[in-house]
Amino acid sequence: MKFAFVGTGMIGSGLAVNAAMRGQDVVLYDVVETEKVKGTVRKVLDILVEAGAMDQAKADETIASMGFTQDLAEAVTGADFVQECVPERLELKQSTYRQIQEICGDKVVIASSTSGMFPSALSEGALYPQNIIVGHPYNPSYLLPLIEICGPQASQETIDKAIEAYKAMGKEPVVCKKEVTGFIVNSLSWGVLDDGIQKVLDGVCDVEDVDKAIMYGPGMRMAITGQLLTMSMGVQGGFRVMAEKYGATAARRPEQIPHYPEIEDGVEAEIANRTEQQGQDLDAITKFRDKAFVEILKLQGKL
Repeated sequence: MKFAFVGTGMIGSGLAVNAAMRGQDVVLYDVVETEKVKGTVRKVLDILVEAGAMDQAKADETIASMGFTQDLAEAVTGADFVQECVPERLELKQSTYRQIQEICGDKVVIASSTSGMFPSALSEGALYPQNIIVGHPYNPSYLLPLIEICGPQASQETIDKAIEAYKAMGKEPVVCKKEVTGFIVNSLSWGVLDDGIQKVLDGVCDVEDVDKAIMYGPGMRMAITGQLLTMSMGVQGGFRVMAEKYGATAARRPEQIPHYPEIEDGVEAEIANRTEQQGQDLDAITKFRDKAFVEILKLQGKL
């Protein structure tokens, strides 16, 4: 699969490295000098080598396999997927899409790394608006596997192609089905942020204890089993029996717990979709979780 990365800051370069290190055909385009772009790529690779994610030989092989150009047509011609990472200016993004679609026609998916612009605005005036989506990575893009796909106006074929492309890059795509501020992840993160700030302002605890409360408790669990699966694992029978078991102590809004078949069925589907390594039943998931906890705690110097 050929990937073109348009815009090569740390986000674009990081995603390009992810694709190249997994054997994909990668070309990076930017208006800046090629040596500067290569310098950013080398910085990403140096970080990965130092962190132990790859050795120097693999890093050298990765950058050698990548193409670099200041010619947009050269970058995107024949591409299956374009990741746009240009500055957060709507007019610039829209004009970039038009140029790409004039070159490629309706054969290429274009994904924007934007964290705030809606795809309906990004695709306005495009030749093929159904081929334009948001593909929002999470910082640092070169390490965290999450990619949020949002494109309610896009065709299902476009969404499916994006999922396939991101998986080929080693990413874990999630689909935001509606245009909501913050998409999925920033909205969730802001909720925790707002509540943490309020705890400090209300004198409940200090800043360090807010962060410790997350780091050594729910944050560790969320890293392995998310939030809905984590809560479901807290009681035998999961969400289906949670309200009956815990009653008014179950949540801030206990009346919302019972009888949410979308959540109950969704957790069961999530378990079935986990890899064998991650565990595909509660016993296996628990064992995987506990092993992961041990490794995290060792790194934190707690074991």
